[in-house]
Amino acid sequence: MEFYHRNDRSIKSLVQLAKHGYYPLFDNLIDGLGGLPNHKKLTGNEKAKAKTLFKRLCEHRTLERQRTVLSAMNIDDQELFLRAFFKMVENEILDSDPVIH
Repeated sequence: MEFYHRNDRSIKSLVQLAKHGYYPLFDNLIDGLGGLPNHKKLTGNEKAKAKTLFKRLCEHRTLERQRTVLSAMNIDDQELFLRAFFKMVENEILDSDPVIH
């Protein structure tokens, strides 16, 4: 499931960068949350909430404004956003290299 609009290049490019280990959006956010979020499966309600969070972030074009929006979220929303984001990165990696499956 994609949590962003297909035409939004900023999130798509962030996913591509993350696929190669570079996370320009997160800066110190991961450290502030105590590391990477857990990998439990997203529920239906969490997917809907994550979609709303991505939509809110996608309204801003620049990386600085997106960082500001992300840092203004409460801790639970930040963790949910990270879980959804890393799920998209994981799916992108698996889609690009089907041998991994």
